[in-house]
Amino acid sequence: MKIILSPSKLQREAAVFERQRPLLAASKQQFILQELRAMTFDELKAFYKIKDKMAQDVYRLLQNEQPPVCDVFGMYNGIVFKEINVDSYDRPQLDYLREHGVVLSAMYGVLEADMAVSCYRLDMTKKLAGIDLYGYWQDEVDAYFKDVTVVVNLASLEFSRMLKNYAGRMINVHFVEEQTNGKLKVVTVRAKQARGLMFDYMVSNCIRRVEDIKNFNEAGYCYVKDISQDDDWYFVKRLEI
Repeated sequence: MKIILSPSKLQREAAVFERQRPLLAASKQQFILQELRAMTFDELKAFYKIKDKMAQDVYRLLQNEQPPVCDVFGMYNGIVFKEINVDSYDRPQLDYLREHGVVLSAMYGVLEADMAVSCYRLDMTKKLAGIDLYGYWQDEVDAYFKDVTVVVNLASLEFSRMLKNYAGRMINVHFVEEQTNGKLKVVTVRAKQARGLMFDYMVSNCIRRVEDIKNFNEAGYCYVKDISQDDDWYFVKRLEI
């Protein structure tokens, strides 16, 4: 079983593991990095469609030939990752994180928890040197997940699309909230927080049976069988009156 997450734009220079392992596809990551480094400041600003201040930060980041080395769950620090209490994990939990946790990245492809990474900015919608990043990483993604029997999908559609050829069982987890009109709605920020909470729940409890995910009951979300299907599981936050 693998649990997939999207990366976050918010990042920090930190590490969870004492040692970091090499990337699965370092040469492909280096190609992307060199293409970005070859851009002028104005080209980079236009490529990312960002303002001067942010463009200056990204440009400096890319031109640093020896950036600080982080690991995956030390570096990402967005809404989802803030709910993952990596600093409190004991050895068995860290081993579980290393074995089951995967982040999908436009810069790095498939990332396991203790792999060596550095801060960056890139998403799957960008075309670099005319390259479609979904196609660029497809062989690596297909090879990695070839023998994986179950994937728990806590990633966004942008990144879970990287598994379009996956032939195993993918459990898509949805977090929705009941509205005053009785309808169910995804509230983006809280749904992201819930993804992090579920990931943390799985690691903290070293979940081995995918069915045990249904016992998740945090931040008001609980599994609802009536609206769930075989591979689409809905966790609903009921309206508080």
